[in-house]
Amino acid sequence: MALNKEIYAAFEGVVGPEFISNDPAMMPAYHQVKFAAIILPKNTAEVQAIVKLCNKHKLAFRAVCTGWTGMFPPDIVYIDLRRMDRIVEINEKNMYAVVEPYVITAQLQAELFKRGLHMNLKGAGSNCTAMLRGHGHLDQTTSGDDRNHLAIEWVTPEGHIVHSGAAGSVNEWFCGDGPGPSLRSILTSAVPPGVTPGVFTKAAIKLYHWPGPSRFPIEGTSPNYYLDEIPANFMARYYSFPSVEKMWNAEIKLGENEICFELMGFNVSMVAANITTSNEEDERVFQEMNREVQGPGFFVIIAGNSTADFEYKKKVLEQIVRENDGQSLKSVEDPRTEGILLCQCIRVSASIRETFRAGGAFNSIPVMGQRDLTIRWAIGAGKAKEPLIDKGLIVPDGGAFFGWGVEQGHLGKTEIFCKFDPANPVAKEAVEKWQQEQAKRAFDERYFAMTMGPQDEIGPALANYHLWWKKVTEALDPNHTSPEAGSLV
Repeated sequence: MALNKEIYAAFEGVVGPEFISNDPAMMPAYHQVKFAAIILPKNTAEVQAIVKLCNKHKLAFRAVCTGWTGMFPPDIVYIDLRRMDRIVEINEKNMYAVVEPYVITAQLQAELFKRGLHMNLKGAGSNCTAMLRGHGHLDQTTSGDDRNHLAIEWVTPEGHIVHSGAAGSVNEWFCGDGPGPSLRSILTSAVPPGVTPGVFTKAAIKLYHWPGPSRFPIEGTSPNYYLDEIPANFMARYYSFPSVEKMWNAEIKLGENEICFELMGFNVSMVAANITTSNEEDERVFQEMNREVQGPGFFVIIAGNSTADFEYKKKVLEQIVRENDGQSLKSVEDPRTEGILLCQCIRVSASIRETFRAGGAFNSIPVMGQRDLTIRWAIGAGKAKEPLIDKGLIVPDGGAFFGWGVEQGHLGKTEIFCKFDPANPVAKEAVEKWQQEQAKRAFDERYFAMTMGPQDEIGPALANYHLWWKKVTEALDPNHTSPEAGSLV
């Protein structure tokens, strides 16, 4: 649907002719979808004006930050937020940062390191917007973004500007909940569809202490970044255990002692992917590591605030691992490999390869809940894969479930993969059946699985959230200008 000249001129009057286009040749540079127009605002006032015009002319819009992923219906007004790329404030005293949508995590993290600070980095990677809500490698010490998003500036689907939390009451950014009524559950919805209508134009993010260097000494090129020198008082290790129970007991004890900067329940498939640069090398290293490990395991980073603190944390780590019959993966102790993993997992470029080993496409089931229970769920899902492996329908992957603790193990995520040849219809059908059955089991056992099924099936078990969410979105977006369509990061 092409905009008529009058409507196009109205949008052009907001941003100027240089920052709007409806040229069909421009569309593939964004997505393989024909949009009504692509428009690039520079500030909140321009976003508000665009949204109001969309309401006036009954046009649907979608705002996008870094555009790493997302689904887009045709004929919408595509609001590209790349000009809104300012770090508005880094408040060192109160430990928060305020950013616009196009500030990426790597950019903000680099500035924070200079000030002895860091933040939660999402597993999607450091190339995504710093405003992205989610979980990732540093959850053990920084929690997830349901904790870390503070005050937010939001342009509603009708074009009103709302400041949540402290920003709406005392014009500061330190709190997302008040003083006054909180909008957190609407603005950072964690349940499907999980996308708040409208446009976030600023967000405050909680910060944490950083014990490392002011400049991370990164060398190399993607996907093989590494640290030429291990920073003082840092260490990375991978430990395997003879059973899931012993691995989990070690995780619990490490959480109770609060000594790990990072704890990720990687499988060796993911470790191999993170330290190699080709599928052939990846497969070779994976087979070598798979022969060395004794069972399931996890990856840890220790970061000391001083030499004494570092030595104490190492001793506690070694004792807990020893008591649970854990073994260190010797190849990770090599300084070059250790440097790669420190870089990949603190800067979070690990997602480039860790879930995309050789072997074709993959389906996965991510489950949130109490970590020990989700691990037990994943064991059952793994056993259900064994007949598919025996038939040659999926890739033998050494177990290929992983997860991590949040807030020293108070919460957790577990995810299990199933890799297969997408050109094989029998394999594809078998994997989809496995995914549906195991996701339903997660639901029946009362976990949260992102692949559980239609909302009208799972909603009644979760306080009919889908009905309440529909009422909320109808009230916020009566003109249906901001359709929901998955996470846009």
